[in-house]
Amino acid sequence: NYFYPDLSKGYQTSQFDEPVCGPAVISVAVGDDKRDIRIERIHMEEDAAKNIHSEGAQSLIDFNRAGVPLIEIVSAPDMRTGEEAEAYLRWLRETLMFVGVNDGNLEEGSFRCDANVSIRPRGQTELGTRTELKNINSFKFVRLAIEAEAKRQIALVEAGESVIQQT
Repeated sequence: NYFYPDLSKGYQTSQFDEPVCGPAVISVAVGDDKRDIRIERIHMEEDAAKNIHSEGAQSLIDFNRAGVPLIEIVSAPDMRTGEEAEAYLRWLRETLMFVGVNDGNLEEGSFRCDANVSIRPRGQTELGTRTELKNINSFKFVRLAIEAEAKRQIALVEAGESVIQQT
């Protein structure tokens, strides 16, 4: 239970306990290589409102999509680069459009991405503290945002500071 402007009732209804499906594994082409990416679960939840930020200090909230059911596809932390995340999302979008369950419209928000980014030192198995990047609606911006966030986290750790979990 939390207050955030795009979820004015203070909570989000989610089908977390009994997902529609999962787990699964897909194989995605990344350049000349293949990467297996695990899908942990697919579940339904309700969409939040849309925050619209203007050039100035003003923000607006469009409640037209608030409460509308959506499908969330949760992948495992198997992607290592922004390029891999971009390839995965392109594959996912094409597949969903092919089977007719999504129009793939990035600009209107019917296909969006939340990306969790965490780093780990080479040779270690445990991931570091994650940062969540929300509602990204462009393949290029997903790749660039992940790359920028990874660089930010690396710089923090190399400077002896800690990464703080945030959205």
